[in-house]
Amino acid sequence: MHTYIIRRILISIPLLFGLLTINFFLIHAAPGDPTDIFYNPDMDPEARENIRRIYGLDQPLGVQYLKYIQGVVLKFEFGYSIAKKRPVKDEILEALPNTIQLSALALLLELSLGIGIGILAAVKQQSTFDNATRVTSLTFYSMPSFYLGLVLLFLFAGGVSATHWFPASGMVDIVRHDSMSTLGRLGDRAIHIFLPSLTLGIGAAAGISRYMRGELLEVIRQDYMRTARAKGLTEKVVVFKHGLRNALMPIITIMGLSLPFLFSGAVIVEQVFGWPGMGRVAVDAAFQRDYSMFLAVNLIFGVMVVVGNLVADILYAIVDPRVRLS
Repeated sequence: MHTYIIRRILISIPLLFGLLTINFFLIHAAPGDPTDIFYNPDMDPEARENIRRIYGLDQPLGVQYLKYIQGVVLKFEFGYSIAKKRPVKDEILEALPNTIQLSALALLLELSLGIGIGILAAVKQQSTFDNATRVTSLTFYSMPSFYLGLVLLFLFAGGVSATHWFPASGMVDIVRHDSMSTLGRLGDRAIHIFLPSLTLGIGAAAGISRYMRGELLEVIRQDYMRTARAKGLTEKVVVFKHGLRNALMPIITIMGLSLPFLFSGAVIVEQVFGWPGMGRVAVDAAFQRDYSMFLAVNLIFGVMVVVGNLVADILYAIVDPRVRLS
């Protein structure tokens, strides 16, 4: 098992290096210049060139690339944000934990709701519950996250008259948060994160429930499942001990890909709910042509893709030991 995990980690290293390289040259090939935020028609060209020299933008692209790789690999430094006027790492370290919190809770909702509803729908095939969940899951799966977020805001955050169950934006109640107890602060954070995490996770949960239902229905019709029933095992044991493990294999792939999709989806959801995470950082960096910040954001999203696939590979090996031998 350890050899299998180490081999998968080693395979991921060149993927990250290739991602870093492609991102660097693609972003620098885009039109515009980070120093455009300082530009005005009356600016002396020599002053603008001095700004480029200060931030190292006057150097050949190959030299900039080597310095960037050296900073990221050896020092874990992502450069300096011209727009924010601070190191990129400081900005990332402030925003990333907020997005991780949001995405982790969304992933928990996605898996618990998706797998649970899918199992019940498969066990109660063609029942009222099954038909209702199929229609509901298709509705949520088809709904864009920004639209769902606006609907939830309208229903539960003051859009409907006399309905203000959840806050419309932010992470905490700025006015009262410092005076709250530890338990109160946790509760305050919970009610602030609930709607954005629900928005981010419920669409993916709808998709997983449909996959889970289809896979489990396919598995419970297999011959070995009939044999298990013929031995006198209860339906609960047959489904959860013999069927669920095999039905989870395709779900693991989806779950591994869910991690980067949640991060990318958070870009939109965070804008809707005013959540101060990587979404705000990514949008600001794009509009301000902040090369260093945008490179860091893209790298983090790429790392999430690699980590998601790595987690899926490890879970494959846990669920099906035969994978370790391949």
